[in-house]
Amino acid sequence: MTTRKLWKQVKKYKLIYAMLFPIALYFIVFSYYPLALGILNSFRKSKLIGPPEFVGLDNYKEVLANPLYLNALENTVVVGLFTFIVQFAFGLLIALSLNEVRIKFVKSAIQSVTYLPNLLSWAIVGGMWITILSPSGMVNAIRQIMYGDGINPIIYMSEPKFARTIMVLTGAWKGAGYFAVLFIAAIVSINQSIYESARIDGASRFKQIVYITIPSLVSTMKVIVVLGSMSILRNFDQIFVMGNSMIYDKVRNLLYLIYTDGIVNFKVGLATAAATIVLIATFLLSTFVRKLTRYDETYS
Repeated sequence: MTTRKLWKQVKKYKLIYAMLFPIALYFIVFSYYPLALGILNSFRKSKLIGPPEFVGLDNYKEVLANPLYLNALENTVVVGLFTFIVQFAFGLLIALSLNEVRIKFVKSAIQSVTYLPNLLSWAIVGGMWITILSPSGMVNAIRQIMYGDGINPIIYMSEPKFARTIMVLTGAWKGAGYFAVLFIAAIVSINQSIYESARIDGASRFKQIVYITIPSLVSTMKVIVVLGSMSILRNFDQIFVMGNSMIYDKVRNLLYLIYTDGIVNFKVGLATAAATIVLIATFLLSTFVRKLTRYDETYS
């Protein structure tokens, strides 16, 4: 397309371009420019006084050789992956169970209750679970009722052996309702005549779920898996709120370590190098999952 033709197109659709301009400007200023600046800073060593020093790939080498980052990578993958698996299973179970509820009020109430945690911030959810798991909290109160007042309370949030399990279960509890909503929306769209034909043929409700409902959810499952793969490496709020020095070795993830190096210790170059690695890893992981699930073939 020549410059003249391009200019004619712009004049012809000037109203549309005028509406798109603020949106494009927003992404350039608040997304792409900071991204480019961050990648540029990953090749520099910041100083409190004076201009930053160009160090090439030294920041990346330091990140890859740092045992703290290797430990954080392990924590990120383990906690993130198992949180997604449990969240996926809980979300599917909630959706299938709600589909069997015939009283609309009860169904709506349960759906609202299960989705509510997803609307709350980790500042609220984390504080709630810290209170529940505290020595004077609900869990230890139940233990005292079951085993007697003489039993010593467990400080769950300070026990490394419980740390990952707590993060996985609380993360899944918070996000399962969101996955359930996606599954419910897909279940509602299933052609009801298929269920009617199955009932005529004598299929039980369990068989209808196994042979009709679940296979019909495959495309939605692919969407959720792709979304989940992008969130595995990006959990910061939960660790920031619920983590402490007693359990950091078990739960401290990449984003929290990036925050510590970049904001607390002012190692901006090191932090942006690690953030760039996380960005690339997230892109590669999501691309791999899309290929593995044949996501593009489903929605092409």
